[in-house]
Amino acid sequence: MSTLSSPPAGQRLGRQEAALAGRETIRRAADCAAVGVLFFVFSIPIFTAGAAWAAGAEIFAAWVRDEEPPLFRTFLRVVRRDLLSGFLALLVGVLIVATAYFDVRVALASRMPGFVVEALALCLIAGACLATLLFAFAHRAATSHTWMASVRAAVRLGRSRPWAPAVVLLALAVAACLVAAVPAFVALIAGPVGFAVAVVHARAYATMYGAAEVGTTVRKMNPSASR
Repeated sequence: MSTLSSPPAGQRLGRQEAALAGRETIRRAADCAAVGVLFFVFSIPIFTAGAAWAAGAEIFAAWVRDEEPPLFRTFLRVVRRDLLSGFLALLVGVLIVATAYFDVRVALASRMPGFVVEALALCLIAGACLATLLFAFAHRAATSHTWMASVRAAVRLGRSRPWAPAVVLLALAVAACLVAAVPAFVALIAGPVGFAVAVVHARAYATMYGAAEVGTTVRKMNPSASR
């Protein structure tokens, strides 16, 4: 009777794997939130936000490689290393957003024929530029390439895999909606968004390289990471 009432071994194994996967998902979500909080704290001086994003990108690239770097020490190291370059990248991002904002306002205020289409086109162009900048962060963290090489790689990625920047922009839009609904999320939302950018970047390159697994592709992009 006990044999008949007990679930099959395969079913028990499936339940155990599902439980492990659930715990891993919860753990990773907590880690993403922790990175988001660290980004928020390290970005308080404002001018350090670019370097803080670079630190988060480095952690996310390591996660894609199935590595677990220390969060706080990684932020300290990368923020010190990328303080100047991160500040310049931050200025580029601010310039993209500010230019798009004022151009859209002018287009909407003009009430010229087709002003709505013009405003939407300006938003799409700015979004594509912003996604390219985020992919440059992700590429640099994954490959240790220079900024210029990473920007060129991000541009190529956007051209060959246009779905990738679209997914990143969707993630940014969802994040903005969440922060608008619950302002407290601003303290941690950068973590999930940054991880989404890293995963999309790695998956897009996986399709370009023809690799079946994302981690394999990232190790090809950065051979030194596997040493």
